[in-house]
Amino acid sequence: MSKKVQKIAIIVSFVIAIGGSLTLLMTWKNIGFTDGFMGAWLSSFALCVLCIAPIGGVIAFMINRLVNLVFPSLSSVKKNIVFGLIMAVLMESIMAVVTTMNLHGFMVLKDFIDFWLVTFVSALPAGLAISVLMSLVIKPKLAAFWAKPA
Repeated sequence: MSKKVQKIAIIVSFVIAIGGSLTLLMTWKNIGFTDGFMGAWLSSFALCVLCIAPIGGVIAFMINRLVNLVFPSLSSVKKNIVFGLIMAVLMESIMAVVTTMNLHGFMVLKDFIDFWLVTFVSALPAGLAISVLMSLVIKPKLAAFWAKPA
């Protein structure tokens, strides 16, 4: 398998695993395991992937540069933790907006904020854990893997 295909496969597998698990938590918290759960979860997952995948890399690049600019004296481990925490909050926020809109549609702003907050908070602990794991373990390994010539 070529290096390009491996890189794409790695990114796709992370998007599916992380996006799938977090949207599952968000959907469950919003509607529970009802008859329509599977369809609601799959549509929320698909919408989140369509929103997150294209912008996730750009957001990660910008946050990484910002962390390095704002905290130049921190160790790489501490920078990775800060990066992971910021990424978790940003990506969870976006996923919560998409999931809330998908499950509840457009509504009065106060109701939307209430649903969004429940959605965001329900998946935040998992998102933070995943993000720290990604930042401390997986990100350095991926960086080393991607730095190798094809």
